[in-house]
Amino acid sequence: MKMFRKVILLAILLLFSYFLGRSHCQVDTKIKEVEVIKYVKSKQEEILSRPHASKLKLLELMRANKL
Repeated sequence: MKMFRKVILLAILLLFSYFLGRSHCQVDTKIKEVEVIKYVKSKQEEILSRPHASKLKLLELMRANKL
């Protein structure tokens, strides 16, 4: 009977730790998604704020291996 109680207690502890870890994982994933969205928005604004390059300028940059 004591062995049965130990097995049940161990199973309960394992389930508790699994669900606790899972909830922390979801919070971390959401935070990373928000950070990625903020990074993409800032880079998008940076690119859009630049003046548009002409076709010749783009070709020059490509030939110079900068683009």
